[in-house]
This record gives sequence, structure tokens and C-alpha cells, in this order.
Amino acid sequence: MMRLPPRLLWDLARIRITQKLFGTSRYPLALRLDLAQLRSRTEATPPNGVNSSSGVSSRDAQALSQVRASSAPVVWIGGDSPLQHPRIGHLAREIVNCGRTVFVEMDETLLRRRIHEFRPVSRLYLVLPLNGLENARDSRTQNSVNFRATMEAIRTAKLSGFHICVETMIFPRSDRSEIQKLAKFISTLDVDGWIQLRARASANDETSGEALQYARNLIPSRYWRDFSALLDLPRASGQPGFEKKCTADRVVEKVEKMSAHEAPAASDEGLRAL
Repeated sequence: MMRLPPRLLWDLARIRITQKLFGTSRYPLALRLDLAQLRSRTEATPPNGVNSSSGVSSRDAQALSQVRASSAPVVWIGGDSPLQHPRIGHLAREIVNCGRTVFVEMDETLLRRRIHEFRPVSRLYLVLPLNGLENARDSRTQNSVNFRATMEAIRTAKLSGFHICVETMIFPRSDRSEIQKLAKFISTLDVDGWIQLRARASANDETSGEALQYARNLIPSRYWRDFSALLDLPRASGQPGFEKKCTADRVVEKVEKMSAHEAPAASDEGLRAL
């Protein structure tokens, strides 16, 4: 499992420095987009820089307007399956072209049919849910082929050259032995990252923090542990979405120790990858 890309670490460090100067509310670290919540309008005024004749839909225009209005280096596209959005691949490319790192939640049953709409670039991560091993996961989803579909989606995406993350929801009563088995299994997968988030319904449960800390200690990469904590901050505070006074001190401390030449070099490499 790889560490967070230096280019993303550098972006987080840059934003954090800006936060210290101008405040976190003006310069958030992450922006959440739920395409299902964007109003569907028959006509929309495209945001600055978007040609109205380029085929950008009203929902895309709204999403791009939010991205351009935010300084957050990370955009997380989630909510109801983004793959239900007919132009999700085009939208992801447009956001990447805005210089953001994009994480898109995937539906494992639709990924194989829609993957050709995406481009495997360094700033794009496909996120697949993995909340347990085969028996436990399928019993939760009431779908006997759900786990196998996830494994097949991971293989398909990796063969196509995409960065893949698995996402696990942690509940206060999550079985520790099951989480240990899941961690061991994930270590055998060809994935680039493991993200753990607190289940939204348990955000105010006193025991949820203990369960989450135990589970996160099982993530092999400390960078992905810190990144999970960054993404989970608004959930813990009950705020809707990521763009609300997010901080990432532990991540940034590591970045600020990087040599002056390492981060720019990584950024140049990332630009070539695009």
C-alpha cells in the first residue's frame, strides 16, 4: 500500500500554511460533492472558464462552480452512487483539470460498465466500499455476489491503470477480530490506499472513537491513517460535508519536514503523469 502521493501532501501543506495566515473557513482542505443534491435545471449559466457550447450539463456546471469557488485541493464525489450520474467521467476530468485531486465513490456492480469513461491519471482515485470479508459483507448487503463484484472491480480498475482505495465504515460495535481479518486481507490486495470513516449514525456515540482508533491502527500506512482522520473530522463534529474548518496537523507536520526540493519535484512528476 502506497503512501499519499507527494503532490497531494504538498497541496495539503500549502493550504495549511494559507490557513495559518488567513483562517480555515476561507481555505478548507477538502470539498464534498453529492451530485444527487445538486438541483437539476434545464438551463444553467456555466461557471467562468466553461464554454456553454462544450456540452456541459447544468449539474456539471453547478459542481464545477462549487469546485472553482473553493480552494480545497481535494474533491470527494460521494453520496448516492455517483455512477448514476451520466457524465461522471467527464466531470471527474474537468475537476482534475482544475488542479484538484479527485476521489470518486464507486458502485462495484456498475464500475466495469462505466470505467471506460474515466482516464487513469495521477490525481484521480476510485473508491470502492469494503466493510468486511465475504460472509460478513454479503450478509450486510443481502447480496451473495457483492463481495466478489468488489474484488472483480478492483482487478478491472488496476489492470486499467487506475489508483484504487477501499473505504471501510467503522461502527462502535464493530468486531475487532473481524477488523483484524479484514486488515490482513486488504494487505494482500493490489490497492493504493485504505480509508476508514466513522459511520455517520454513530458520530456522537462515545464508544465510536475507541473502535475507530483501534481500526485505524491497523492501516499499514500512517499517511492513509492521517488522511482518514482528515476526512472524518466533519463527520465527528456533525457538520454536513468536508468543507468546514478541516485541519490536518499530523499530515502537515510530516510534509513540512520534507526537503525543499522534494515536493516541487513530486509536483512536476505529477504534472507529467497528467
